[in-house]
Amino acid sequence: MAQRMTRRGPLTRDEIVRQALVVAETEGMEKLSLHKIAAAVGVRTMSLYNHVGDKADVLDAMADVILKGIVIPDTDDMPWEDGLRALARAFRTAALKYPHSAPLVLTRRLNAPAAMPVVETALRFLKRAGLDDAAAVHVLRAVIAFLIGTLSREVGFAPTYAGAIPGVVAMREQDLVESGLPAVAAASAELAVCDHEIEMEFGLELLLDAVRRRVEALS
Repeated sequence: MAQRMTRRGPLTRDEIVRQALVVAETEGMEKLSLHKIAAAVGVRTMSLYNHVGDKADVLDAMADVILKGIVIPDTDDMPWEDGLRALARAFRTAALKYPHSAPLVLTRRLNAPAAMPVVETALRFLKRAGLDDAAAVHVLRAVIAFLIGTLSREVGFAPTYAGAIPGVVAMREQDLVESGLPAVAAASAELAVCDHEIEMEFGLELLLDAVRRRVEALS
């Protein structure tokens, strides 16, 4: 079937990227294709190549949009722990605007211009904590992986036992109690629900505590 064109007016790279984000958020990343993006902007697929190199170029640009949405905290007088907390929360806020597209931040290039201010700020905080360059980069990657993982659980990419409907929670808890696994049964009330913000804060504190312990071991 021929692709129908409905567009009027010039096309821009920014519009292509915006529509790619719309497609990804409404249909899922697995459904994103240049064909779908072209249909969304009202042109033939080949017309996209006047503005983007290929699908990988579009994915990089989508990640850039998310990264540019991160409000970077003031680093001048902030203790490193507070700075990393603020940066992690700012990332979550920006990512939740495009939750299905946010994992691109983990899989696309971290040396992209849009990523550099975030990386710079995080590394400054980690160096302020007392880490050398190599350790700071390792911690940065661990924090990014943690944030993407918690976000993925929050938007339903990974299994989670969430639900605010009492009946659903009660059924899930009962299933866990009857699992025949004693540790699972004992923790059934906690496993049956998941507050994503609390889980992110808890995991973040674990990471910060690990950084403190590493710095103490080196001193």
